[in-house]
Amino acid sequence: MLLAIDAGNSNVKLGYHDGNDWRERYCVALNDFCVAPLQYLREIPQQIVIANVAGEKFYTAFTTALPNVKPHWVKATRQACGVTSHYELPEQLGADRWAILVAARSVCLRACVVASIGTAVTADMLTQDGSFLGGVILPGLHLMRNSLAIGTDAVKAPLGHVTCFPCNTADAVETGLYYAVAGAIEKNVMELEKNTRQPVQCLLTGGDAHLIAPYFNKPVQVMENLVLEGLLRLSQKENAL
Repeated sequence: MLLAIDAGNSNVKLGYHDGNDWRERYCVALNDFCVAPLQYLREIPQQIVIANVAGEKFYTAFTTALPNVKPHWVKATRQACGVTSHYELPEQLGADRWAILVAARSVCLRACVVASIGTAVTADMLTQDGSFLGGVILPGLHLMRNSLAIGTDAVKAPLGHVTCFPCNTADAVETGLYYAVAGAIEKNVMELEKNTRQPVQCLLTGGDAHLIAPYFNKPVQVMENLVLEGLLRLSQKENAL
């Protein structure tokens, strides 16, 4: 049994894989998990792989609750599972982004932009031969909405709706947020198409992926739990060494 853990900025996603398929996948709020990690673990298998972008908070909570467990803490490298990183310092890439790229490489045979839409948004460019050319990071919907409320005196509107012609402040804010996220991702798609001179597939993952998907100009594919899928493949590579 393998336990894969995606410790993100707001939530912790956990998945148990029995060697053939996922037996169970579920999500816990980061703060809740860090208070009592053992409460949220169905079992503690010998093999555990973790992508931690929640930092010291998650690391301390996990290692304190399970002092005798030695998980594999994923770190991005120059190359793994068919993906070659062109990041200036490969190890600076977030473990979650690295796992997502590995997962995307396994399911997409074309050049693709793979975007994770959660507390933060990342959109990374992957060529058909598995070269990771780079990507962008921007605030997610919730962070952008909060920054407007905090940083301005007048823009403190209630939740609005996304509409082609916003005629009130609430709708103007909501439309702007959604268009900003979708537009940043589509810009990456355009740049990768220009670079590769071929059609580019767009994959979306993360908690807010389904909210953003309808607002793209081209078809996109929402894929759940790409971090866990990538962790599974990275763990298989680790065991093969």
